[in-house]
Amino acid sequence: MKRRTVVALSVLAALALAACASDRPLPEATNATAYVSDGSSPFKEVIVTVGGKTADVVVDPARTRQTIEGFGGAFNEKGWEALLSLSEAERSAVMERLFDPTEGLALRICRVPIGASDYALDRYTDDESPNDYEMKGFSIARDRRLLIPFIRAALAYQPELKLWGSAWTPPTWMKTNNAYDGGSLRSDPRVYAAYAAYLADFIKAYRAEGLPLDLVAVQNEPLIEQHYPSCLWTPEQYHTFVLSYMGPLFAKEGLENAIMLGTFNEGDELPHAQGVLSDPQARGYVSVVGLQWSGIDLIPTFRFLDKGMPLWETETDCGNWPWRPGFNPERPQNDISYAAYTWGLMRDYLEAGVSVYEMWNMVLDQHGMNLDVVRPWPQNSAIVVDTTAKRVAYTPMYYAFGSFSKFVPPGSKLAASGGMDSNAVSFVRPDGAVVVVLYNAYLQERTIHVRIHGKIYGTQMGGSSFGALVVKP
Repeated sequence: MKRRTVVALSVLAALALAACASDRPLPEATNATAYVSDGSSPFKEVIVTVGGKTADVVVDPARTRQTIEGFGGAFNEKGWEALLSLSEAERSAVMERLFDPTEGLALRICRVPIGASDYALDRYTDDESPNDYEMKGFSIARDRRLLIPFIRAALAYQPELKLWGSAWTPPTWMKTNNAYDGGSLRSDPRVYAAYAAYLADFIKAYRAEGLPLDLVAVQNEPLIEQHYPSCLWTPEQYHTFVLSYMGPLFAKEGLENAIMLGTFNEGDELPHAQGVLSDPQARGYVSVVGLQWSGIDLIPTFRFLDKGMPLWETETDCGNWPWRPGFNPERPQNDISYAAYTWGLMRDYLEAGVSVYEMWNMVLDQHGMNLDVVRPWPQNSAIVVDTTAKRVAYTPMYYAFGSFSKFVPPGSKLAASGGMDSNAVSFVRPDGAVVVVLYNAYLQERTIHVRIHGKIYGTQMGGSSFGALVVKP
């Protein structure tokens, strides 16, 4: 898979900027505020100066693109299990730091597994009754143990939370290998109809619990077969399922706009999406496309096929890649380099046109290990709970993610920006303020200068730090 890295200013460019800078002290800006984190401590307000001759970043607030719907992450069983090792007060503090619009990351749109993801405690689906084509055995009783309490704890701090569901595997009796891991969906009309009912029942069951679950994805990564819950689909199966089964059933059940086309994580899955988006009838059942990992490579084709289709980034690259040299099989990475990498992915996906960006695990224990039985994979998370020491750590990725999610509320629009420093993404908020999300890719402290409406604002940032400049109208 392709990977993107954060691009730093060249040394020559930095020297040129320093040479152009004035020796005279610049006045403090009265309409601008900046917040900076070094990746290990909360965002702190820093002085913003106004004036200067050269700008690293130039923003044009008059030129805007997609509207941002929000940022989020995934609820998984292992995350809540880790949080249960803390006292109620400590657990509440973590949830506040994730979801509160003022004190936390302001997470707003989150993913819920339908059955086991690779971060469930063990393998399960919501209907393991063999050949239960009428879904008489469907139940979300398992979800009430860990997932639903996790979600309710989030709703206490973010009452406007939105949810969507994603299955890593259909029930085992619907698959060619009768197993949770790997295998393919059976090409059987009875299976198609039953799986469509399974997904519809999940939405209805969550809504019956008073939980705001809006839509479900067809299948997580339909070309990835793993030694954890997963399932292969052909493009033909995918198209047939949406066109003739899931789409019509959802329309009949009053679940309009509740189908996500996805989630797609690589270019080889393009035919799965093309088959649906190229068919007007099938396309009419779909409300959003979900992309993750290298799914960004599909965006130009999606924009060619359907300019109006909303695009979401549904799972940020979780790092510590076991197929690469230097992989640590014992513990997750969770360092500043992974945070910078995540920041760069967020920049690239947002500039490519997504309206939602989601991390993967919000919380994990100190081991961060998934369910893979052949190659257990310790993955990164925004927050790590040491269940032995009863200690909470906010990783650098937490702050990298927060430089976007804390300062770019729903309804903001991506704004055009350019210049010598590519580590900046600009937005216009609903209140008219301009937000420039920044990353200082240098190890040393520097001032990043941003031109907005003809003025140059300077934000001083420490080495490898994340920040946001907010300029009010």
